[in-house]
Order: sequence, then C-alpha cells, then structure tokens
Amino acid sequence: MNVVRNVLGFVILSCVNLSAQQITANIRGTVMDPSGAVVQGAAVTARQAETGLSRTATTDHNGNYVLLELPIGRYRLQAVAKGFQEYVQEGITLNVNETASVSPRLVIGSEKEQVLVSADAELIEPTVTSLGKVVQQRELVDLPLNGRNFSQLGLLQPGVVPLTPGIAEAGGSLRDGQAYAVNGQRPESNNFLIDGANNFNGIDGGFVLKPPVDAISEFRIITHSANAEFGNALGSTTNIITRSGTNHIHGTLWEFLRNDALDANNYFAQTKEPLKQNQFGATIGGPIKKDKTFYFGFYEGFRNRQGETALTTVPSLKQRTGDFSELCPEGFTGGFCNNPAHQLFNVFANAPYSYNQVPEEQINSVSQNLLSFFPLPNAGTNLFSTTQTLSNNTDQFGVKIDHYLDPRDTLNFRYMFNQLSQVDPLSPGGASVPGFPVGEGQRAQNFVAQETHTFSPSLIAVARFSFLRNKFLFGERENHQTPASLGFQYRPSLDIATGPPFIQVNGYASVGDPITGPRNTYEDVFDYSGSVIWVHGKHALKFGGGYQHQGINVLQGIATNGFFVFAPFPVTDAFASFLTGQPVVFLQGIGNFSRGIRGNNANAYVQDTYKVSSRFTINAGLRYELPEPYTEIHNRLSLFEPGKQSEVMPNAPAGLLYPGDPGVPAGLIPTDMKAFAPRFGIAWDPTGTGKFLVTSSYGIFYEPYYTGQGGPLQSPISAPPFLGTPQVSLPDFADPFNGNPPAPGTFSKPLTNLTLSPTLTLPYAQDWDLNVQHSFGPDLLFEVGYVGTKGTRLPRFIEANPAVFVPGYLDGQPISNSSNADQRRLYSGCTLADSPSTCQYSSTGEIAGIANSSYNALESSLRKRFNHGLSFLVSYTWSKTIDDVSSLNITGSAAKPVAGENDLAQDPFNLKAERGLSLFDARNRFVASYEWALPFWTHAQNWYQWGLGGWQLNGIATLMSGTPFTVFDSNDVAAQGTAPEITGFSAQRPNLVGNSNNGPRKVSSWLNADAFQRLDLTANAGQFGTEGRNVNVGPAYADWDFGALKNFKVTESKQFQFRAEMFDILNRTNFRLPDSDISSPTFNHILAAEAPRQVQFALKFMY
Repeated sequence: MNVVRNVLGFVILSCVNLSAQQITANIRGTVMDPSGAVVQGAAVTARQAETGLSRTATTDHNGNYVLLELPIGRYRLQAVAKGFQEYVQEGITLNVNETASVSPRLVIGSEKEQVLVSADAELIEPTVTSLGKVVQQRELVDLPLNGRNFSQLGLLQPGVVPLTPGIAEAGGSLRDGQAYAVNGQRPESNNFLIDGANNFNGIDGGFVLKPPVDAISEFRIITHSANAEFGNALGSTTNIITRSGTNHIHGTLWEFLRNDALDANNYFAQTKEPLKQNQFGATIGGPIKKDKTFYFGFYEGFRNRQGETALTTVPSLKQRTGDFSELCPEGFTGGFCNNPAHQLFNVFANAPYSYNQVPEEQINSVSQNLLSFFPLPNAGTNLFSTTQTLSNNTDQFGVKIDHYLDPRDTLNFRYMFNQLSQVDPLSPGGASVPGFPVGEGQRAQNFVAQETHTFSPSLIAVARFSFLRNKFLFGERENHQTPASLGFQYRPSLDIATGPPFIQVNGYASVGDPITGPRNTYEDVFDYSGSVIWVHGKHALKFGGGYQHQGINVLQGIATNGFFVFAPFPVTDAFASFLTGQPVVFLQGIGNFSRGIRGNNANAYVQDTYKVSSRFTINAGLRYELPEPYTEIHNRLSLFEPGKQSEVMPNAPAGLLYPGDPGVPAGLIPTDMKAFAPRFGIAWDPTGTGKFLVTSSYGIFYEPYYTGQGGPLQSPISAPPFLGTPQVSLPDFADPFNGNPPAPGTFSKPLTNLTLSPTLTLPYAQDWDLNVQHSFGPDLLFEVGYVGTKGTRLPRFIEANPAVFVPGYLDGQPISNSSNADQRRLYSGCTLADSPSTCQYSSTGEIAGIANSSYNALESSLRKRFNHGLSFLVSYTWSKTIDDVSSLNITGSAAKPVAGENDLAQDPFNLKAERGLSLFDARNRFVASYEWALPFWTHAQNWYQWGLGGWQLNGIATLMSGTPFTVFDSNDVAAQGTAPEITGFSAQRPNLVGNSNNGPRKVSSWLNADAFQRLDLTANAGQFGTEGRNVNVGPAYADWDFGALKNFKVTESKQFQFRAEMFDILNRTNFRLPDSDISSPTFNHILAAEAPRQVQFALKFMY
C-alpha cells in the first residue's frame, strides 16, 4: 500500500507544474562530540510546539543533517546518539524560507541523561546567498502601521523605497498594491505571494489581497538574487504566511479608532480635514482534533470618511472675463506688454491682443457654459483650495484548515475574500476640482489547496493548486450631465458612462469626467504548482516547474464623452485658447469597449545547494520562463507595420495587420523561447565559527512582456476598427465631427492607435552583489554589502509615427506647428497641402522593449532580535538609480501632471536623451524601527506603578532624499503634436541655463526659476529644450511614527491591550513636488503635502 501511495504521489506531483515557492523552513547543522569530531548516525528530531508535528533525520558520515519543509513556528530539537547524553534545544523559531543553523554538541554519557539548552538558531544562515529579511509576527502587530497595511514593513529593508506621492496620485487605486520599488526595479516588477500562492495583480501589478496583520504569521521579502524557485518578476518577491491553528484555542478582537479631534491641520487646508475611521475585526484558531487537524479564521472591517485637500491652479477672476493683463507684471506701452514673452498672442491671426485682453465677442458660447466647472480662486490669484471627503467601506475574511493526514502527508486549505466600495470626490483620473466624483468597487477571492508528502526524510514533495479572482470596477461615473446639455453637438459612445467631456487646459485645472473609464476588469488566474526537494550527500536539490492560466474580461471606456486638449496654441495661454473655443485636439472612442484577454505562463527550475565543506556553500540553479504574449478571444488585436497590407482584413489601411496575417501570431509578437535564467551564489564562513559570513551572487530574472498599470489592456482595447479613437486637430469646439462622426467598426481618418512594437520581447534583469554578515552575540547581526542591478529591454511607450519638422516661415509664423503635426507624420499618408481629415494615420503609440535601467548601492543594516525587552532594525542605503523611464503608464489618465515624469519622450528621434535619474532614485535612505518594553515597574506595587509601568514603546523613523523630477513646457515649440493614446501632457522641456537645484527651497518657489529658459514658438520653432530628464530634485522626506501599548492581564491566557499611535508625531510637513509645468501660472509652487500628524487609539482583547 505504501508503494502504491508513493508512486501515486510522485505521478501527481510530476503532472503539476508551476514553481511551488517554499512557505516553510529548514534546519540543518552538524552534530559533534566534545572534541569537535563529527558524530555519524545520530537521530535528530524537530517537534513543533504549537501542533506537535515532528520530523526526524539521521546524520551522515560527515555528521550533517537536514530537516526539510518544516512549517514556521517554534520548535524543540532533540539529538540522540549511542554513548552520548540526549541533547535537547528549546526556543528555536523558524521563519519562512529560512534554513536555520543548529549544530548540537553532544556530551558523553548515558542516553537516559539529558542536556537541555534554551537558545534560538544562529542569526546567520550559512547556506543562504539571497538578500532580504523576515518580518515576524511581533513586528507586524506591534509596530505603528498607518492603515495596518503589512507592506509598510517591507520599507524597513535596505534597498526598498516607497512609491513617490506623484506616481501614487497619478495611478490612484490602480497602483495601491504596488507598495514599493526595490533595488532599482520598477514598482510593478515585484511579485506577491500568500502561503506560496499567487497574489499578484496581473493587470496593474502589485498585490491583490491585503490580509490584516493579526492574521499574518510573518512574511519575507527577498530583495535580491533569489534562488531559481522564484521568478516571473524583475524585482522582489514578498511571501506572506498566514497564521494557523494550534492545539490551543487562541484569538484576538480589536478596534482601531481614529478621528480628527487630535489630528493636525494639513498645510494647505483652510480648515481641518474631517476624519472618521474604524478598523475592527477578530481572529480565532484552534484544534479540530488535537495533533491532527487545525483551523484559523479572521474577519476585518474598515470604515473610513477621510478628508482630502487639493490646491489647484484655476483661472483668475480677470482671466474668466478674458482679461489676461496679470500675465504681464512689467506693464504695457501702447497696448503691448513691455516683456514680449508675456504678451498674449494669437498665432492664427498673427496678431497680439491689446493689453492682453480677449474681446468679449471672441469668447465661445460652449466655453461660457463650461466656465462654471472652474471654481473661483480662494487661496490666491490663481489658486483654489478645497477639502472633500472620500468614503471607503471594506470587509474581508478568511479561513484556513491544516490537516496532518498521517506522518507522511499534510494537507492545507485556505480561502480569503475581500470586498471594497469607495467614492472619491476628487478623481485622480478625472477633474482636479470638485463636481466629478467617481466610484470604485472590488471583490477579490483566493483559494489554495496544498499537499506535502514525505517519501523519506531526504525526499519531500509539495503540490499546490490556487485560484485568484479579482473583480475591480474603477472610474464609475457619478456625474451624468450630458454633453448636449452643455452645448455640444455630438453623442456619448457608451451609455453607462454618459457625462461631461474631459477638458484638459494645460497649466490649469482639468474639468469633466475622466478620459478613461469606467474600467471594469474581471481577472481569473489558475495556478498549478509542484516541487520536489531531495537531499543527497552534500547536495540539497530542488526541482519544480509549472503552468498558469490567466483570463481577463474587461469593459473599458476611452474618451466616451470626448476629450479636448487646450494648449498655449493658437493663443499663447491655454485658458485663453479655451475661452476662444480653440482646442488643439479632440478625441473620442467609438465602437466595442469589451475584450476577452487570455494569457498562459509555464516555467521550470532546478536548484542545488551544495555544501562543499562546513565553511563553504555553492548555490547554483537554472530557471526557464515561458510566458506567452496575451491573446484576445476574438482576435481583436492589431499590429502597426507601415506599408504592409492585411490579408485577414483587406479593407484595413496599409500598415495595420491582424492575427492570422503572415508572420503575425495570435498574440501579435512571437513567443520568446530563450528565457533561461541562471542563478549562482557562494557563501563562505572565513572563521568557521558561524559568526561571520561572506556571500556573493549573480542571477538573471525575466518577467512578462509588458507588466504595469493596465499593461495587458493597452493593445486589445485600442485595436481598430473594433474600437476607433478618431482624432481631430483644431476641431470645432461644439461639433468636432462637423455632424458626421465615424461609424462604429470603421477606420476613421486620421487614425489613432496604440499597439505593440513588432520587436517587443521579454524584459530581463541581472542581479549581482557582495555581502558581509557578522553576528555579535546571540541576538545582534550587522550586514553590509554592494548591490547592483541592470534592467534590459524594459517596456516603454514610444511615438511610432512622429511628426517631421518642416523648416520655414509663412507670414512670419513657422510652417510647422501643432495644428499640422498629423500632416507631417512619417506615415500620415498625406502632405501639408492636404486637409488633416484626409490623413490616414495620426499618432501611433507602441509598447517597445527598448528601455534600460541601472542601480548601484551600498546597503547596510543592524538588527537586534527581541531579547531583554528590546528589538530594533536600522537600515541605511546609499544608492543611485538611472533609467530611461521609471515605470509603464506613469501618467495614466491623471488629471494633472503630478508624477514628475512623462511616458512620452521629448524627442521621438532621440530616445537616448531620456536617460537620467529614476523617479525612485533615493540617494540616501535611513530607516529605524524599534520595540522597547520599558524595564521598570513591570510588577506594580501601587497605583502609579500600575499606571506607568508595563508599557512598550514602538516606532518607525524614516529619512530620505528628495524625488528627482522634470520640468515641462506645454508650448509645443518642436511642433510634435499630441499623443492622447499615450498621455495628455506635453513632453516638451525648456532649456537649462543654470543650476535649477540652487533655488530658494520655499513653498512659493522651490527651484531656481532663472535656471530655465523657455523656447519661443517662433524663434526656436522645431527645437527641443536642453533640460535633461529628472535633473531637478524635490523636497526631502522625514517621518517618525510612534506607538505605545500596554497589556492588562485578565487571566493567565487572556489580556486586554490598549495602544495609542501617532503617525508623523513631530508633525513635520512632507511636501510633494512643485508644479512642474513652466507655462502654468503656479509654476514652481508646491501645491500639496502628505498627511499631517494623525492620532489613533486601539483596544485589543487577546486570548
């Protein structure tokens, strides 16, 4: 029967094939006698204190043993050998993915006698060459975490930096799960696991489910040079291990309460931001059958009403009437501004406006109807301040069952559910002023089933199945005012999204419903995973491989109510262009907004930990990745290859190809079959004492073709003729299509498209490091090392149909300007002599794998394990990150350019000029976290000792250099036109003629404004600014989150806990980036800041 079971188990595991990431730990060591000689044939047994699970191994002829796949927790280790006293060591704590080192030293004597040792495993793991640390349960539940979000503890590690506030604001909820950027890689390039199973948002990147910290046992973030079992990401891997039941019933009840009574004022808020927040829940775990079957469950609710303050640029009271005299502080002579650069000018009329006044008769009637969308300034000439209230309701629960079938087989089952509902009055993807709220909804579920089978103490296999479903409704419209009611003469193209058009006025607030949305996505991911670990002599071999199937069904509206862009052209102020009703471009999505996207991913790996000697270990592995390009169930995809005619769709214009055309596969691009990823590392103990370790490693990592915010959706949603995005240059404001909109399913002219580059292939990264560890005593570990990474073939947006500048002047104005950019494009199919409506192609965006990145850092940390009432982790990183673009889809559909960078290159013919500092270049970053149980009055004798004693102080302090960013100019001096399928913001830059960072460093003037020189539309026509990408540095960041807690014992096993937490206890204002549009009236002004000091109280009952 045992033979049948083993054969069946091996067959099942051989058929299951996705890399089963380890969620357990190992113990290895050498058994020696008093003289230091090795002991062969000793029986070593580890028994888990919580559940009674035990595993036994026998030492080999070198005295070595390995205990495999041990669930994390507390252990008692026993070593027995003939002629020696029994050795027992208690107090060993095993962490996820850890290989703990425990080397018993036996004492000669009777086996009936016992030597009892109470000590944890050594801090140094002598066979591990990857970088990263474990965050244990005590840190999770004790440290002050704003929102009780586990991912904040990842920021305690060296080499880990948060999303910049601008990136987070531009992405909104779509980037909520991205959490951090690690060692120079993009924030979307981190993998997230729960109990070893997939928790990755395959649409936008980041994690999906966020279990409460009381339901997490611990998590490990592998920041660099992971072994071959980890892959599918260029950055880090975060593996969360949820709590399990034990032989005793245990649990927690909690309520975390926050309101605005004790909070500080936001720097830019005119009144205190309202806040009412309740975070409440419970956990319970225990035995179903002692030493056999265990359960654990949790629930958490979150209710939040949070004030959010926005300071935005709006037209002044005079500008609303057409009076732009404020643009000329130098005064006027004869009606002309004494500074020609500040003269309001109409390019088409080739004439200035006298005294910068737009005549009343030139103000457009539709503009008059829309004027009420722009609020009146209340915080300065051009500034409007508002505080609105965001509402969020979230509920989540989960249950876990662990069953020890017999000594050879363990079964684990877990289900997790999360539901969210939110309404945001200041949509990050819509208007930057009130009046255009959006709703969001999410329902996410995850199921995991796993079996661990022990063939022998040296051969163990794991099989795992997981299913992840993520339903996310983003950008649900709340304002349904029709375009017709505002004076427009075109119809919305998606009934459920009917609302006012999105109107972008460069340098000023945007108004209207978001350009994209609603975006309703339904993602299902099936994972089948398996691995086998085999210890043979000095080798610990691990084999795995697998398969993942991803299904995405999506409804995404694109400019369904229309999208207008107003620029400083044809009038040299964007709001003046708006008043006169002269947008530079109009775009509307027309057609089918639904898609069915499918993806498949297979991989396999082998990893060998070769312990050459007691002091030297080699880790060598090879991983093979085989992700396929995404397909669409009805082949609604298109490729752009100029000059080629489609056979699948013969009526398509030359240049558009479809799946089934010669050389065009179902996913548009060939599957990359060469993704072999070797990993190699060495670990050397130069002293042989276990107190000193030198490690070095190198590895190659791959991830899918275009991971990032909305990455898989970009090409399918935009494919013509299934969805057309007709673009009209210099349209009639009220009736952009002149009464003749393109019919759905047709090829509009000129055609705007977003697709994949035909040469797109898998991005990859190379990791290398040299690290030194030294332990001081049993609880203190110091690490320092050099870390390097290089990203290659990273995806980015490019303009594949750029405009060619035609030199010369006509009537004193350049021949080339924004209005005729489509007629000058490389593949326009028309000339300057033709009408723009006859052009075949307008802007064509492509995702191309041509970007690169590099990261070099000195990373160090000092960690004290909790003992004698104190633990701490201090990390410092000195680094430099360079790249060509910092993320995919940086600006997304943001209402204003807050990210500090643009997806679009300034010069489409010179992409190398985009190389510069990354948004995530944090030159210096220092983080310290601590837990300190105050040592006095722990046994109170009177009332004041009872009140003041027994407290534990906790905190996280952070210092970080400022974020690099770029200054842009909305004036399209280079006459490149717009690329609305990529971004709504200009990528043009001014000249840099001085040191921009040598500025006043004030809220009203951050940079040295004199270091920038704007290019003149006439004199500098066709030129690109000399300012480099991200040469400016924003404000630095400093924060101290503080907490204090005290436990009140009820019985030996029951206690209450009171805690008070203050986030940003010193109320130090952390400013965001200044307004980076040099054409804006508030250029160089800082308009936003991070949250001020917030106070939270909590009560917990633990049993």
